[in-house]
Amino acid sequence: MRKNFYIETKLGQVHGRRYGESNQTIICLHPMPYSGGYYDTFCTDLVSQTNIAAIALDMLGYGQSSKIEEPISIEDYAINVIEVIKSLKASKELSGDITLLGFHTGSAIANEIAIHEPKLIDKLIFVTYPFFDADKRSELLASQTKESIDESIDSLKGMWEFTITNRSEGISIERAYENFIDQVKNMPVSWYGFYSMFSYPSEERLPMLKHEPLIINDVSSLTESTKIAMSLVESSEYVELKDAKGGIFELNTDQIIGHVSRYLGV
Repeated sequence: MRKNFYIETKLGQVHGRRYGESNQTIICLHPMPYSGGYYDTFCTDLVSQTNIAAIALDMLGYGQSSKIEEPISIEDYAINVIEVIKSLKASKELSGDITLLGFHTGSAIANEIAIHEPKLIDKLIFVTYPFFDADKRSELLASQTKESIDESIDSLKGMWEFTITNRSEGISIERAYENFIDQVKNMPVSWYGFYSMFSYPSEERLPMLKHEPLIINDVSSLTESTKIAMSLVESSEYVELKDAKGGIFELNTDQIIGHVSRYLGV
């Protein structure tokens, strides 16, 4: 059901996972420091329950996409994804309606894609939005640490505890381990995505959005941030997940798919 592919771009090779075939495709943009593999459960459930196909991309520097030597901006990520989408359309590997779905950092990238190429995509979904005002972004940038691997296993302890030991009830240890390996692989550049997000002026860019996004909120550190983001877009559809306590793309896929299907009218 899942097929891997690579697209050559100006900034390097981008790896993607394709799930199913349809004239309705959702392109999933992952939170950092993970990869497109973060969406594997969601995309598998989506194509089994609906007539919607999915593509999950690895952003540059993450997963199996080309490495980058320094941080790039949210706009750079967006322009790179635009190049991927246009390449897939030119080769007839992608056709029909295209919806972008972003989670955390991926939501900002989706927003920027829609601003740059509004006619390239049909609809837009933010599953939470990491809004930070200018003062908070400055604070976060100043306090940001650059994780690195050293000879002590302790350098991985916090990541292990967050992803595996303290995982939400219902997430299998095997799936948690996959996400842990993803983080470890991306560890040298894990801070790149945060740096990009903390440098992105959402208060200026969100009002430029002309699409009417579906905004899906959960109970997390971004609950209020997402509501602020919603207030900045011209218009939106807003829903909240029920009984969502972490790991929503593992534990709440049925709810997300239900909201997405209604929004897309399928």
